[in-house]
Amino acid sequence: MTDPATKTSKHTLTLLTTVYDALKLSAQQQGIEPNELIQNIIIDHVIEAKTLDAVTQEHILTGRRLIAAAVEVAKQRCRDGLFAATITLDTFRACCADPKWIADYEAYVGDNPYKNGNPLKGINREIGFGIRRAIGGEVVKADGKPVSVKVLSEVIQSYTPMAGFDPKAVA
Repeated sequence: MTDPATKTSKHTLTLLTTVYDALKLSAQQQGIEPNELIQNIIIDHVIEAKTLDAVTQEHILTGRRLIAAAVEVAKQRCRDGLFAATITLDTFRACCADPKWIADYEAYVGDNPYKNGNPLKGINREIGFGIRRAIGGEVVKADGKPVSVKVLSEVIQSYTPMAGFDPKAVA
């Protein structure tokens, strides 16, 4: 399944060093990478300028809503004392129990949410990264590398367990 909203192309961008340094600082303050910030700025611009086609725009906005909702669920679980190493899996399960979230997810991936092999399910990584970043999550490591736990019969096929979180990040 190929979707124009997921095709990417690579471009070079030249910036003044002082501008890039400020961009890096801004990205750091948001807990994201500079490239992610640049992408978001450009996406926001083409949406505001109304130069992005409606289908791609809705796909992007649906993805953002899915990530934001999952992040909020994870943060709330932490605030409620429900943090566990399985926070990512637990969050996906909670989100999938929400009829609106799972309907949006199904629309986003364009297929059965539990089916494997769909490249649009790359959003699962983005949701996992978003959760880890938002809760200040510390991943479980073995031999210095993040552990990956495989799961069956879930929307996700694997997740990285968390050893802890930053209570200030979820306050």
